[in-house]
Amino acid sequence: MCLTCGCMDAHKKMGAHNVTYEDLRDAANENGRTVDETFDLVVGTRAKDRAAHEHEWTSIPPSRRTA
Repeated sequence: MCLTCGCMDAHKKMGAHNVTYEDLRDAANENGRTVDETFDLVVGTRAKDRAAHEHEWTSIPPSRRTA
């Protein structure tokens, strides 16, 4: 789904760890927020966490490394 894999289909289930629109919507509902508010919170949290843990955000996952 487009939220994490790049296929541009926000509702398509693709694997156990990708995030769909429905996942984000359910999180928004659980927290009494809109989907837009929740997405903004994800982006804001990313910025804050990246500042504290830069190495986690810039490392290449083993599955994407080349020899």
